[in-house]
Amino acid sequence: MESKARVVVIGGGVVGVSTLYHLAKKGWTDVLLLERNELTSGSTWHAAGLLPLFNLSYSVGQLHKYSVRFYQELEKETGMPVGFKQVSNIRLANSPDRMDEYHYYSGVAETIGVDVKFLTPEQVGEIWPMCKTDGLIGA
Repeated sequence: MESKARVVVIGGGVVGVSTLYHLAKKGWTDVLLLERNELTSGSTWHAAGLLPLFNLSYSVGQLHKYSVRFYQELEKETGMPVGFKQVSNIRLANSPDRMDEYHYYSGVAETIGVDVKFLTPEQVGEIWPMCKTDGLIGA
């Protein structure tokens, strides 16, 4: 075993393993991953893995957008299912302030290429019949 490494990654969770993967893809060979137990046995195994593209941070949105692409490409590259499912969400606004907030969010989301659609309470009811739409401003 080598006695030194250019980079030592501590922790074999999703962040540590991803860091090591990306370094290797860039051609780095003198890297080491230290994990005290099994890979992803820490907090990674119970993380929800959500990548919301609809948020207030341009930087976080870019990171999430990259991650969506990465998971799709990783499955193609390895031939192994990564278990990633891309879905939509509906954010309900029951006050004008909340609806204003969602309009602000949409501006950030659109800068990274996210297609945002606003819905009336009636449209929400059509898409999600079990949703109580009384008092709903929109979504």
